[in-house]
Amino acid sequence: MYPTPILARALQPGDTIAFISPSARPNETLSAAVDRAKSFLESHNFHIKIFWAPNTPSLTIIQSITHRITELRSAFLDAEVSSIICTIGGPTATELIPTLLRDAELIQAIKDSPKIFVGYSDISTLHWFLAAKAGLRSFYGPTAIAELGVAPEPLGFTVENLFRAITQAGTEPLGPLPQSERYAPRLPGYFFDFTSTAVQTLAPTPQRKWLRHGTATGPLFGGCLSVVVRLQGLKEITPDWKRKIMFVETAMAEMSIDEGYILQKVRQAMADLAAAGVFEEIVGLLFGRFFGYDTKEQMEELESVIGEALAIGEEKGSKCGKGREFPVLMHADFGHTSPMVTLPMGARWRGFILGGMSLLFLRPVWSNKVG
Repeated sequence: MYPTPILARALQPGDTIAFISPSARPNETLSAAVDRAKSFLESHNFHIKIFWAPNTPSLTIIQSITHRITELRSAFLDAEVSSIICTIGGPTATELIPTLLRDAELIQAIKDSPKIFVGYSDISTLHWFLAAKAGLRSFYGPTAIAELGVAPEPLGFTVENLFRAITQAGTEPLGPLPQSERYAPRLPGYFFDFTSTAVQTLAPTPQRKWLRHGTATGPLFGGCLSVVVRLQGLKEITPDWKRKIMFVETAMAEMSIDEGYILQKVRQAMADLAAAGVFEEIVGLLFGRFFGYDTKEQMEELESVIGEALAIGEEKGSKCGKGREFPVLMHADFGHTSPMVTLPMGARWRGFILGGMSLLFLRPVWSNKVG
């Protein structure tokens, strides 16, 4: 059972944002992107603190874990810091969990002085930890290097929706889940050539699609699909999925930053979640735009695999996910896609169909408290 949710106050001009790298640590190789993200946020009247211990050739795994724990703790314990944005995802955030679970001082500090926390992909692990041990509502959104460090500046849709989520204050809902008009099918050029400042090529955004219509209301929770499946084994931070709206999205293929998560892995992950009983508990399911699935044929094949895993279709008795018939939405603007919306984790959503249009409404997710 997760503790009672706590909310950080909305970010205000003049506040300090910390950059941390709790999983992958490309701060040196992609330093230009870090600098661009820093300059961009400074141009919006925020101060930036970067918590980072340089890598060394002799760095051991244990030393790396120690550096990352120290940086995360320092950011959360720093009284000047109001918000923390991760620089990027990666593969190793789970290495921090055994130490973090025992860190009573840090957990209490987060409860006493909650901060906005933003990231996605492997950062799903830390979102789950923060919710499970401190009750902190965090934000599944852009990172400093991959989105806010884009040349010459971040995509407007990403920035607008980040600020919409973390800077508004009041009691009004955030409103409908927006959809971009154009998106970038590939990663920014500097992931392939560290010196590149090429502008990302944009294409028309594929439309969202309801695989199953319906209405659902509940708290939103989830993460990167491959990480979500792994985290089911960490009982101390695994949520109770009952009456939740789940969201998932996918990273790139293993050993490739230019291809999507292979379809067989998607099928396997869906089967794992079905076997764990997750689809018997949730009341709705949102899928982000799967990286690398850009053609009509790729998206239709993906929809078919997911539809069968969720027993959407005629031969329901033979499917592995025969559970409750909750609404399912595909191809939304979150996760490993650019631009992206920022999802407040744990906030209550209501999704429904009206006149053929998909609408998702978000309840308030921040605190009015100042300081």
